[in-house]
Parts: sequence; C-alpha cells; structure tokens
Amino acid sequence: MAGNTIPTTTKRQIFQTNSPGRWQRLKWGGRLLVFFLALGIAIFYIAVSRDYKPALPRMKEQSQLYKKVLDTSRTFVFKNSLIEQYGGFRKYINERVPYRGGAFPGQAKKDSDHSLVHSKRADTSFRSFTKFPAGIRAAFYVDWDAQSFLSLQQYIDKMNMVIPEWIFIDPTADTIYTDIDQRAWGVMKRSGVKILPILSNNYKEIFRGDAVRRILADPAKKQRLITDLIRILERDNFVGVNVDFEEVDEKNNEDLVSFQKDLYTQLHARHLLVTQDVIPFNEDYDFKGLAKYNDYIFLMAYDQFSDNSGPGPIAHQKWIEGAVDDAVKNIPEQKLILCLAAYGYDWRLGREMSSRTVSYQQALFTAKDNDAPIDFDNDSYNLHYNYDDDDGVRHQVQFCDAATIFNDLRFATEYGIAGTSIWRLGDEDPRVWEFYDHDMRKMALAHFDFSAFSKVDAKANTDFVDYEGSGEVLDIIATPTNGRITPELNTGEMLISEESYDSLPSKFVARKYGTSDSMKLVLTFDDGPDPNYTPKILDILSKYHVPAAFFLVGINAENNIPIVKREFKEGHEIGNHTFTHPNIAKVSNRRAILELESTRLLIECITGRSTIMFRAPYNADFEPEKWEELIPVAIARTKNYLDIGESIDPLDWEPGATADSIFYRTVQRKNEMTKAGLSGNIILLHDAGGDGRQATVDALPRIIEYFQKRGFQFTTVADILGKTRDEMMPPVPKGSGYYLLQANYYFAELGYWSSHILFSAFVVFMVLSVSRVIFIAVIASREHRREKKYGLAPFWGINGKQAPLVSIIVPAYNEEINAVSSVQSLLNTDYPNFEIIFVNDGSHDQTYERVSQAFANNPKVKVFTKPNGGKASALNYGIGMSEAEYVICIDADTK
Repeated sequence: MAGNTIPTTTKRQIFQTNSPGRWQRLKWGGRLLVFFLALGIAIFYIAVSRDYKPALPRMKEQSQLYKKVLDTSRTFVFKNSLIEQYGGFRKYINERVPYRGGAFPGQAKKDSDHSLVHSKRADTSFRSFTKFPAGIRAAFYVDWDAQSFLSLQQYIDKMNMVIPEWIFIDPTADTIYTDIDQRAWGVMKRSGVKILPILSNNYKEIFRGDAVRRILADPAKKQRLITDLIRILERDNFVGVNVDFEEVDEKNNEDLVSFQKDLYTQLHARHLLVTQDVIPFNEDYDFKGLAKYNDYIFLMAYDQFSDNSGPGPIAHQKWIEGAVDDAVKNIPEQKLILCLAAYGYDWRLGREMSSRTVSYQQALFTAKDNDAPIDFDNDSYNLHYNYDDDDGVRHQVQFCDAATIFNDLRFATEYGIAGTSIWRLGDEDPRVWEFYDHDMRKMALAHFDFSAFSKVDAKANTDFVDYEGSGEVLDIIATPTNGRITPELNTGEMLISEESYDSLPSKFVARKYGTSDSMKLVLTFDDGPDPNYTPKILDILSKYHVPAAFFLVGINAENNIPIVKREFKEGHEIGNHTFTHPNIAKVSNRRAILELESTRLLIECITGRSTIMFRAPYNADFEPEKWEELIPVAIARTKNYLDIGESIDPLDWEPGATADSIFYRTVQRKNEMTKAGLSGNIILLHDAGGDGRQATVDALPRIIEYFQKRGFQFTTVADILGKTRDEMMPPVPKGSGYYLLQANYYFAELGYWSSHILFSAFVVFMVLSVSRVIFIAVIASREHRREKKYGLAPFWGINGKQAPLVSIIVPAYNEEINAVSSVQSLLNTDYPNFEIIFVNDGSHDQTYERVSQAFANNPKVKVFTKPNGGKASALNYGIGMSEAEYVICIDADTK
C-alpha cells in the first residue's frame, strides 16, 4: 500500500491529557511529601537533642555529690607509750649502723632493746626467692573480691610469692578442704611465682576457734590434718603453707607450738615451707616457740586502729617500729616478714560509732565526692580526711597509700628482715607497683624516678573497678581521671616526708543496688519485641500473674508498636537495649548516645513514660570487670540510666539450646548464687533474636512453676530496689517537649501503619499476580491437552474467516538497514487475519523509501510517515490508523 501522511486532524494520544489537574496533583503531592519528610526529620532531631533526662530515684546509700565538708580537723588524739618511746623511721634509719651483706644490726641500738635469738638461718635452700634483690616481696590474694584477681593479673610480675586464701578447716568434721580460684591459679602458674596458700579456720566468714582447739587436742585429728595438707601441697605443687588461726583462745600455747613442731618436721622432710601469721603485741603467742618451728613469721602490723577502737592510723610508723622491735626479741630477723596495710577504714562517728573497710580508690572517691582535702600525716605516714554524710553525720577516713608503703619498705629493708607482704591485693594504691620489687636500700634508690611516682595515669587502671554495696543494678559513680600527687622526699633517709594530693585520681567506681532477699526473682527479656514470640511470653506471664522487665531494641519496637503498648498496659517494666543492638564499647560516643536516646524517645512516644533502666547489648553481667564492659555503663550513666545486670543467665540465646537445658541451667545458676551467699535475683532470657525463641517460650512455664512451688516471689526491678514503677518509668512532664513527643508519636504510628499497609498490599498483589500466572497456566495447559487429544484447530477455524483482525504497529526512526527484513519476518506469521502498520517517525535516512518500495503491492502492509515526535507519538499515530480489535507493538529492529 502506498505511503500516507499525517491527517490534518490531530488525534489525542492515549498518554496525553488535556486537563492540567494531573500535573498539578503530581507537583503538590511531591511538595507535601518533601514537607512532611523534612518536618519529621526536624521533629525527630529536636526530640532527640532536647536532652531530657529523667531523674534517678534517690538510693539510700547514694551520697550527695560535691557536698562541702564543714571541717577537716583531726578528731583523734594519738598518744601512748609507743609514741613517746620511738622516734619513727627517720630517727631509726639515722641512728642505725648501715649493714652489709645481710648482717645483723650494729650496736647503735642497745642490746637490751633486741635480745635477739641468733639461731641459724632455716635450711630453706630448696626454695629460692632470689627473683628480686629485695628479698621476699609477697601479697595476700582473696577470691571474694574481683579487684583482687585483676590486681594479681596485672602486677604478678612484681611479686615473688603469693599467699592465697585457699585451704580451710571444716568445723563439721574437723577436716580440711580447698576452695581454689582456678583462673587465679592459672595466672600464678603461668608466672612461675611461688604459691603459699593460707590454712585458715575461717568458715562461712566466722573464725571457728573451737574447731582448731579440738584438732590440736586430738592427736589423730591433728595427724589427719597434716597428712591431708601434705597431699594437697604436693599435688598442687605449692611451696608450703601459711597457718592463719584466729580467735583460738587457748589458755596456753603448748598445743599450738606442738602442732607447729609436727607440721614443721613433716613438711621440711618433703622440702615444704611452714609459715604462720601472728598479731603484734599479742602476749597469747609463744613467739620463741613458734619461731623455732616456722621458716617465716608474718607479722600483721596493721589494724592498729580498727573496728572497735575508734578512728586512728591504720599503722603508725612508730607503732610499726615498736611492733618489729618487740617481735625480734623472740623471732630471728631473717625469719620475720612485715605485713603492710594497703587499705583504709571509714569511721562513722557519734554515739553509734561504726566502721567499714575501704580500698584506696574508694577512699579517694569519697574524698572527691565530698570535696574533702586529704592530709598526709608526716608523723604517722598515714592519710586521713573528714566529711559529713547526707544525714549530717561526721565521718573520718584513715587509709594508706603508696607513700606509706614506700616508707614501710625503707624501714623493713634497713632493719634487715626477710621481706614484706601486702594485705591485700585489690585494695592497694597502684603506684605501689612502681617500686615494690625494687631494692629499697638508700644506695639503690639514688636513681629512683620520683617524678613517675607523682603521676597517676587513669589509663593504667582502666581494667579496674571498685564496687560498693551489693546487688545486680549498677550505677557508675566515678570514671577514670588522671591525678597529680606531689611527694616531698627527705633525701637524707630517702623517706617520703610529705605528700600533697593536688588533684584526685580515680578509676571506675560502681555502686551496686538490690535486695538481700534471695526469695525474690525478676524475669527480664532482651532483644524484643518479636511478633511471634513476645505475645506468647506475655500470654504465659498473664496466665501466672507474673511481672517482667522487657529491654527493647528500638528498631524492633518501632516495627511492633502494639506489642510495646501491651507490655506497658499489662504492668510490665520497659527498659532500653539500644536501637540497633550494637556493641556500645566499639562504636563512637556520639553513636552510642544516639542509640540510647532514640530508643528512649520511642518508648516515651508509645507509652508516655520515660525509662531509667538500661542493659548493654553483649554485656549483662552484674559485676563487669573489663574496660569494654564498663564503657556502656558509664556512657549510659551520663543520661541518667541505671544498668540492670543479671546473675542468672541460662544462655537461652545459644544455638541448639533446648527448653530442658534452659530450665536446668536457670535452676543451677540460682543454686550456685545461693551457695555463694548471694541473693541472685535477676534472670536473663530473650524474647527475640537468633533462629527463634520457641525453646525459651517452652521453658518459661516450667521456670515459673518450679520457683513458685518453692515459695519464691516473682517481682519487678523497682521492687528489689525499694522503688515504685513511676520512679523507674517516670511520666514525661508536659513541659519537657511533651507535645513534640506526641507529634513524633503520630509520625511513628503513621510509619508503623503505613509500612504494614504497604506490606499487606504488597503481599496481596504478589498473591494475585502469582494466582493470575497460575490461572493462565492452568487454562493454557487444559487447552493444550484438549487440542492434543482431539486435534482441534483454533476457534476461528482453519480457513481463518472467524479470526479477529490484529494490527501490528511498527514505529521506526532511522532503521533503513533493519526495517525491511523486520517487516518481512512479521509477514511469515501463520495467523490468518492481520495487518502491519509501519510508521516512519521522521527518519533522516532511507527508511521510509525502502519500506514503501518493498511492500508497495502487499495489501497486509500499510506504510505511513510523520514528523519526528518519539516512539510514543509514533505508536499513538499507528494505533489511530488501526481499525482492529487487537494491536501488537513491535520495534522496527525486532525479528
């Protein structure tokens, strides 16, 4: 058919509208979308940055920060015969004739002052303590204080002997048993340090003198004890034993000396050391007899003023000098080890006087907390300060620091005794380890770097934390800060004569809160909410009328707003578990704060309540020790959060955990806490995350029923703290961006429902689409089987008379190479009733001429040309030229 041109009347294209409304709606719809998006971002930013921090409830142990003390004057008068008799370390060192090669002191002191027992040095050559030129440098280790382990771990290379509290007398059977801290033992063995365990009559925090008396009076029991002790020492490769019997109250010392003689004889035969702890100025001891049957005597020269005496120095220098002088009247100097105080006491003064033991760091924190200046007493070489507590009661703190121990070491070295031991690891001033393993003779200290001694770097102590109180709720009350201490050195005697605390150093100090009632339990769930498992858990809790605390991940809460509403409505507590569950210690401080505040904002939006409860992802331990464990707690504290730890973790998050294992672990952990004398109140479970929490759901009823049948009460975090729900989840005050929160809540709701509607629509459309494909496939299959079975032709018949007309629209632009062959391939179709409408869209080559010439005599091909307007324009033109019921659009280069 000959080519045709565009008709004079332009037809409206199917993609074209004469109404301007569509474009206007598009423009304004886009503008509104951008406006609301910008508004939402602005509201979120303002809400997060408004820095609303709910007030922490006042804990009964919590002191008021930066309270000024009224008076720091000393409240004790220290006068007794020792002070008048002794001049102190400085005078002693000045008058002492220098000794060399371990010789005994010269005659500067009168012989009558010493009455020395010059027995031969004990044959202990089978045990070498030559690691340091300083002699024995020991320290006591206890496993009931986490700080003791951390100190051991970091400073064990500064000691050549460790004395752990590991062997005990059982008063129920008058036998001995061990309670060895395996991880501490591993540290000691790897270091090669000598281990001298204590044999103690301390049983469940009470010294059982009655058990010691029975054993000493019964030869069979005494021999059984020695035999069992030898077996333990040889089995575990310990260097010997340190006997620490207290509150024995023997009328005479014959039984104790007899025991030491038997012990000494049998242990020496096996090349094991025998040592004993003694209290200075104690006339109950037969020092001469005990010295004969001990390789070393540990003189516990501390607690000069202690629990029952009222405030005073822990160990006055003149008192120490007197104690050593008194001891060497009956104990050879080469057998004497001086025990040094590394702690302090905080006395509560007044009618009901009492005291508590404090570590060096705790003493510093209390001073910093109360803005109390610390005084180094250059008479006693101890330190003290006063402060008033929140109730207006006066306190006096007496403690020892590195300067105290430095001076004590100088005295011990000049006296020529065997060595020293610190009581105890974990309480000490870390600066002690700068010199503890040094030779403390005056000549050797000529090159000692006292400038390093004055610098206290907080980073050196970041793996340490001091805990006050008990419980599983943590509040970080001090973070590591550098300090500056200026010592004044008396170069004549090489003693520290004065010390000024210019700025107080500190490390992590955490206060623990909780209840001592071990019959109370708190169920807590992390990582939710989850649309599958959290509702099931809520149903179980509702059935048993048990409250719980849910620590929400913000992104999960945002996707499950109705579940969060249900948790709050049913009386459960809600805490913060960050927004995306990162490791807070490994992200930036800014990211960490945003994680916390975004989740708190979401909780406030949904419930109208804030929260002060926080639990760090990957770290729910109630007594964290490491820097990375403490950082999240410290960051959260800046936003007034309390860290809610746990002590009962059945590890329900582990892959493969079953309901049985979760249940049994929960019961086992609780029993372990009870056995350790701890309350163990908080249970950690998970309601989301992992491959699923069905095992937790299945274990939960069994856990609840087991403990309820045994009289346990399931309660809330607020209850174990003695607080109310409103204090733990305070209502957001209307003056603190309340209406902004409401706007933010509507955006959150809009986002929640929009996402769910869109998701539901997407699912519906996917189902319809798949259904359509399946429907067409079924119909096509049925038709194919029918044709195959009956050999039927298409419905229009073989002659094609009933076939509807089909127009094949072929738009073309500059397709002179492909156009003819493409049209020719279309003519090869076996469909009986079709036409080809070829539209040349203003080509600049020979497309139109070649197609027109090639198909001029073919009635099935119609060729048109028009000015260039694009493919859509050409298609619309071709459709306009068609009278067919069906059209097919194919490009000119398609074959």
